[in-house]
Amino acid sequence: MVRVRRRCPPKTHLANVKNVAAETGFYTITDDNGMPSTAIEHELSRLEGQGIDALRRIDETGMPPAVGTDDRELLCLYLAVQMARTPRKRTGPLFGRNVTAYANGREVDLELMTEYLTRKHLGHPPRAAEAQGAWDYYHGTRVMNGGNDPTHDEAVAVTLDSVQVCIPHYRARHWRLETSRKPIFLTSDAPLVLWRPETPEDAYRGFGLEGAHEIRFPVSPTAQLVLVPGHQPAARRRHAHPHPPLPRPALRTHGRALREDHQQRPRRRPEHRLGSRARRTPPRRTPLRRHHPNGPRHSPRPGPGPLPP
Repeated sequence: MVRVRRRCPPKTHLANVKNVAAETGFYTITDDNGMPSTAIEHELSRLEGQGIDALRRIDETGMPPAVGTDDRELLCLYLAVQMARTPRKRTGPLFGRNVTAYANGREVDLELMTEYLTRKHLGHPPRAAEAQGAWDYYHGTRVMNGGNDPTHDEAVAVTLDSVQVCIPHYRARHWRLETSRKPIFLTSDAPLVLWRPETPEDAYRGFGLEGAHEIRFPVSPTAQLVLVPGHQPAARRRHAHPHPPLPRPALRTHGRALREDHQQRPRRRPEHRLGSRARRTPPRRTPLRRHHPNGPRHSPRPGPGPLPP
């Protein structure tokens, strides 16, 4: 049972997970006996319990786990699983099956692929290169799979196999804890956010773990982990070295990224990144100047000598 909050009216109630989940049986696979198995779901539930305990210790101590500790290795696995288990990751392996189901016996040519991308996958007309790439991907994966579309079990296996590949990327980064005086951090089904400064390549090219300047993950309403390139064995304690207040543009950036998708890039300038220690410099004010009717303009701090009569 879980406690669920509805938007209107703003009250909570107890409900079964199956009744409130966006999709039931998301990790259910077929075992060797041909029966449905929830072994993956139970294993993920165990990992989530251990990960929550590690996150609570971060919130209590005010510092990320040190390099080489059990909590550090556990959270590397936890973050990698969070990245791999999202429904968006599942759409890649199941793309061919979804196109075949939409075609419903029709030939999957370039025209039909454009129609599918417009009505189902993207929600808007694709560019010619996008339609051609999707068509090539569809037929290429079917040829490699003996003319068949990937099954549900294969899609689950493909997404979770990427976990071991991603763990070294988290392990090789420097971890820091950034805090806010107000509870502004939110979590979601896709809490991991990749960020880098806006570049002209964003118009035609995405980025992943290797190209991300920051990997952000909320720990509590007032703190978040930020993984940056580099490696430092020691972490600074929050009570000994307090972090500066977070810039407001960066807070909007993080919130927008969580609302849209963890793979969408918050587009802000580098100086607006979370954790930046740069302070705003007050605008320079021009000194007031006085004017005497019988003399020239002069500064409010005149030099030595008598003032004009």
